[in-house]
Amino acid sequence: MLGGRLFQLQIVNGELYTQRAVAARTAEVPIPALRGLIFDRAGRPVAVNVPAWAVKARPADLPEAGATAVLQRLAGLINADPDTLQRRYAAFHGSPYDLVPLAAVSREAALVVGERSEDLPGIVVEVDPTRRYLDDTGKTNGGLLAHAVGYTGPISESEIANLASKGYLPDDPIGRDGVESSFENELRGTYGSELVERDASGRTTKVIDTAREPVPGKNLMLTIDARTQRLATEALTWGMKAVGVQEGVTVVMNPQTGEILAMVSMPAYDNNKFASGISGKDYQAYLTQSGKPLRNHAIADTYPPGSTFKLVTGLGALEKGVTNPTQKWPTYGCYQIPGAPNGQCLFDWNHRGFGPLDLPNAYVVSSDTFFYQMAVKLGVDRLGDVAAELGFGEPTDVRLPGEAAGIVASTEWARRNGRPNLFTGELAQAGIGQNVIAVTPMQLLNAYSALANGGQLMRPMIVRGETDANGKLIKEYKPEVLHGLTASAADQRVMRLAARQVVTSGHAYNIRDLKLPGALSGKTGTAEFGQLTKNETLPFHSWFVAYLPSKPGASDADLAVVTFTYSAVVPGNVSLEVVKYFLQKYFNLDQDLRLDPKNFSLVRNAN
Repeated sequence: MLGGRLFQLQIVNGELYTQRAVAARTAEVPIPALRGLIFDRAGRPVAVNVPAWAVKARPADLPEAGATAVLQRLAGLINADPDTLQRRYAAFHGSPYDLVPLAAVSREAALVVGERSEDLPGIVVEVDPTRRYLDDTGKTNGGLLAHAVGYTGPISESEIANLASKGYLPDDPIGRDGVESSFENELRGTYGSELVERDASGRTTKVIDTAREPVPGKNLMLTIDARTQRLATEALTWGMKAVGVQEGVTVVMNPQTGEILAMVSMPAYDNNKFASGISGKDYQAYLTQSGKPLRNHAIADTYPPGSTFKLVTGLGALEKGVTNPTQKWPTYGCYQIPGAPNGQCLFDWNHRGFGPLDLPNAYVVSSDTFFYQMAVKLGVDRLGDVAAELGFGEPTDVRLPGEAAGIVASTEWARRNGRPNLFTGELAQAGIGQNVIAVTPMQLLNAYSALANGGQLMRPMIVRGETDANGKLIKEYKPEVLHGLTASAADQRVMRLAARQVVTSGHAYNIRDLKLPGALSGKTGTAEFGQLTKNETLPFHSWFVAYLPSKPGASDADLAVVTFTYSAVVPGNVSLEVVKYFLQKYFNLDQDLRLDPKNFSLVRNAN
């Protein structure tokens, strides 16, 4: 019987058991793929992979009863939270000989861990690739492009359950903000695999074969030029510091293509801190800092646009036949609200009015009472339709996470908020970008870009295409037109010429002496909000949006810029001064037309 059983095992079923034995001692393990690089539009690397030290644990080598004590000792050496290390260790469910990632550490901390290896059984220090974020000079500077590029971070315990089916492993990095997040599929790459042999206890003894080579992620080129980003950052920082503003935005775009050339949101954060494993102290500091540095104010926050919204009201009044370019309307010191009780009225910004005005001149002097009348004549839904056509009230579809839709009032909007309709006074104020209107800086720039390019609302682009490893563009993404404007070419030209006059003789005259290669056109805006200050005045947001065509009224502008500053409490338009600073630097002008930052009160751009 014994001999027969041996014959069956070794001869009859010998091949079957041989295959099972081989399968039991071999395993296919993944080979990580390098994450794709990110370059600016000039081919400068702004997100690269560099070697970094990582502390990991091998469960089989940790004392079964003393693993917690080892992790606590490790946390003290690397200045980490012991509970975080414990959670990461407990969440791992692989082979006891696989390594469990615990924390990224500095070279100095890695050396300390190595020196204390006797006190840390089962703890291993390895070198893994990690992200490093650079500026236009090649220096480590995560703050310059943080909101646009974003950062990578470890997968959370709650996420891995959903991502495991897509091939993610517990120690994988994943994009957390900006392009790193929205282009995660392109940047991630594809894992390879290798066949290894393990002994009976599960320890790897040798590599048998590489079953599949890893495929690196795609390298991407931003539409942003890092030098332009730096100049825009310097200009905005200067203006904000001069008047003590805590939040600000500057976005630069090519109106013909929708390509974003710079996107600055202040205050910023250092994405290198996140890529290398941010400490709890640093993260808490970001959460409590005034100005919300972790938010991209260019797309995630909405604000009343003030007089910049008069483009919508003016273009709508022309398109819908409410007025024509030469028809004059009376402007008052205070506009009587139709049907309002007790003679309620809305003041013009100068409290005097301007007398009879046609639309272009009303736009130039920014008469509030003129545009109150236009909004009321249009009605809430026609005004809302024109606003929607210019891209307000819904995301621009720029491929970045966290974009807000904004608010454009309509009858439907009022009903969703439990009201039959808007009050007439609210509608009048909507005509000057107040009360029931809220936009993102990106929406406003995109709307003016549609005017500047001859009537095409573009989808803003943040990535220009794919590159080789040296940053050379090999696949270009095509610009996308969302839709054309229904306003006639003649009506659009009326508004472009009026925007030119704003610079030559209106509220943006402070910038008219710049020797620019074109006919700068644009609109200033201030929007009151909040509660009265001690001086019985309201704080206000400051806007300036501009574009640069070859000549007045032309639709060939390839440069547009918007600046927004939050809660300015000094006279004048700070955002206008920021754009002026930026344009001087961008075109390398010898002029210096900036005002003394201590003397902003000399700027008299009330609207």
